[in-house]
Amino acid sequence: MKLCDYIMNKVSRCITLAPFMCIILVCSCRTVRYVPVESKADSVVVEKLVEVQLPPDSATIRALLECDENGRVVLNWLDIANSKNAQAMLTIDSLGNLLAKMRTQPDTVYLPSKEVTVTKEEKVPYPVEKELTRWQQFRLDVGGWAIGILIVIVIVKIICRIVSNLSINKK
Repeated sequence: MKLCDYIMNKVSRCITLAPFMCIILVCSCRTVRYVPVESKADSVVVEKLVEVQLPPDSATIRALLECDENGRVVLNWLDIANSKNAQAMLTIDSLGNLLAKMRTQPDTVYLPSKEVTVTKEEKVPYPVEKELTRWQQFRLDVGGWAIGILIVIVIVKIICRIVSNLSINKK
C-alpha cells in the first residue's frame, strides 16, 4: 500500500499542476497567419496607325457607234461618267480603232488604332512563419514530457486500483 500512497500523492500534485501546464500549452501555440497580398493588373496601351484600303472607284462609258456609207465606224454619241479616283478616256485613232484608257489612284487611309495588352499578376498569400525562440521550443518539449508523464501516471493509477481491488477481494 505504501507504493500506491506514494503514487497517489504524486498524481494529486500533477493534477494541481495540470491547469498551469494547459495554460502554457495554449499560450505557446499560435495559428499560422496569412498575409493578404493585393493582385495587380497592368495594361499597356499602344497607339498605332492602321492601313485601311478603300474600295476602288469606277467610271461609266456609254457610246453610240455607227457605220457611215464608206463602212467605217463613226462615234456618234459619247457619255463618260468619272468618279473621284477613276478617270476614263475614250479615243478613236486614225485607223478607226477604239481605245479606252482608265486611270485609277490607289486610295489608302491610315486610321489611328489602340492596342491594349493586359498582363495580370495574381499573387497568392503565403503563410508567415518565424522560427521558435529557445523559450518556445523549451515549452514545447516540456509539454511533450508532461503528456508522457501524465499517461504513465494514469496507467500506474489504474494498475494500483486493480491491485488494491484484488487485495480487498482476497481478504
